[in-house]
Amino acid sequence: MGLKAFRYIQVSNVEGTPGLAEAAVEIFYGTSKFDAGVTIHQPVEDRNSLALNVATDLVVGKEAHLTLTGDINFRHALWLCAMSICGNVTPTQPSTTLQPLAYLWTFDPTLTAANTPDITAGIDTFTFEVGDDTQNFEAEYCFATKLEISGAPNEACKFTASITGRQWSKTEKTPALLAQAVQYAPFNLAKFWLDTTGAGIGVTPVTGLLKGFTWTLDTKFKPQYCPDGQLYFSSVVEDAKGPELKLTYGWGTAALAEQAYYLDRTKRFARIGLRGTTAIDVGQANVPYLYLDQCIQYSDWPEWGDSDGLTTFEVTCKPVYDADWAKIFRALLLTTLSAYPT
Repeated sequence: MGLKAFRYIQVSNVEGTPGLAEAAVEIFYGTSKFDAGVTIHQPVEDRNSLALNVATDLVVGKEAHLTLTGDINFRHALWLCAMSICGNVTPTQPSTTLQPLAYLWTFDPTLTAANTPDITAGIDTFTFEVGDDTQNFEAEYCFATKLEISGAPNEACKFTASITGRQWSKTEKTPALLAQAVQYAPFNLAKFWLDTTGAGIGVTPVTGLLKGFTWTLDTKFKPQYCPDGQLYFSSVVEDAKGPELKLTYGWGTAALAEQAYYLDRTKRFARIGLRGTTAIDVGQANVPYLYLDQCIQYSDWPEWGDSDGLTTFEVTCKPVYDADWAKIFRALLLTTLSAYPT
């Protein structure tokens, strides 16, 4: 019957070969929208007729598009980071004694070589399944072309991921996958740091300043087509990128200090720390987290606005390369996953 209540999203482990479909191993939390995934061409010809479209149309290209939205959690953030920033990441343990169940995944894309799926340290690709009680589809070679993470007071932090895959195919739903326990990220539990060097990022907490944020990464990964005997793309290319950061500041002493950095055109090193609610290891204080680290310059300092009776400024930060840090941005994910489920 196609009931909305029976919609689902499932995702595979990393594709061993990009484009070679893998069975789903995980129920992915959020909502989805997807299209039919074909480009249709209608020939225009002189046919001695007043009728339009006499010639038969044809499919000239295939490309699957999937948009995922939802409340970000510290389990499925692993897939989001691996298909948008960089892949082939091996997690480390901050402490096998104090945090035996915690694993730190560092997503630090190289800036001197490609991060495309065909490169060893390139992004990971996955197979996604979507459907309902009527029909099930899967798309292989899925990677993210855009990832947005945002937060606002008294809300859970949210994500939107725009994903491209090779093609949609009718399939059978992978059965018997169990729902996993996850922790979400209330904005009110997040922390914010601003520092003067990349080596010192995350040292100086700033309180009472940040009222909301939107972190947007246009991944600059794009499918490439060649006459390879298939209608879908054969490879992925990459261009220069860095996340745009929009920050809503409450007016006060801290905001005045940041305005001075804007006027002086000084780099800042920002860390937005999304944090869970429950410690990963019993008896410890370490909750799961997603740190978004970035070297920024304020692009503008607009006229003031207001929110809940406070004077606010929504400033835009451009990503800037820092030679000493040798980075533009990175993401750090502390989670209970030591590897992708199988």
